[in-house]
Amino acid sequence: MSKLLALDTSGDACSVALWHDGHIIENFEMAAQSHTQRALPMIDELLSQTNTSLEDVDALAIGAGPGSFTGLRIGMGVVQGLAFASDKPVVPVGTLEALAWQALQANHNVRTALPALDARMGEVYWGVYQLGEDGKLQELCGPAANAPEMVTELLPTDCGAFVGIGGGWALPALQKCSAEFDAQALPRAAAVVELAARYWREGKLHDVMAVQPSYVRDTVSWKKRERIRSAPTQ
Repeated sequence: MSKLLALDTSGDACSVALWHDGHIIENFEMAAQSHTQRALPMIDELLSQTNTSLEDVDALAIGAGPGSFTGLRIGMGVVQGLAFASDKPVVPVGTLEALAWQALQANHNVRTALPALDARMGEVYWGVYQLGEDGKLQELCGPAANAPEMVTELLPTDCGAFVGIGGGWALPALQKCSAEFDAQALPRAAAVVELAARYWREGKLHDVMAVQPSYVRDTVSWKKRERIRSAPTQ
């Protein structure tokens, strides 16, 4: 019997999920700017709810980004702390990949998804993922950070029809790419833990000290742009 515990704090929501031999239990709540206060209590609540201890868990999974810079750091810190204390491996799962999985599980008429998140500064985090015949997600493009107007130009020519998902689709420029999208969907730990369970079975584990968030956008560039934006005008 196998159990994996997942946390996602990559956006405005905070969610935790437990995978137990194919069964998933998830707790999800909006927690903009309160991930620090809610992440650990939500994990404790889920473990208590399922009568599970951290020692019972085989691995810890994390929505590793891209996403909110602060949210990713908080989630990674929580998971690394728990993994280090309990001597458990970590399974990082890309946020865009998890969103693509959510979209394709809800839309069985398509096999390709384009998840997109608002990256601020006039850009979106995006990628293209396709469901293979073996039921596994294949990364066709990305993850990348680009202006939404550029996404259409950068799409693989063979990606075919696809469904869009994620907050980046609220931007009108991106909506020109597809008529079918869900701009309200948020990354969820349930998708993270389902993908992590597959990776865990395939032996794709990371040492707690080696795993890092995936910011996609270079953090030096990000900070430089923030300084430019906050500089007083002459």
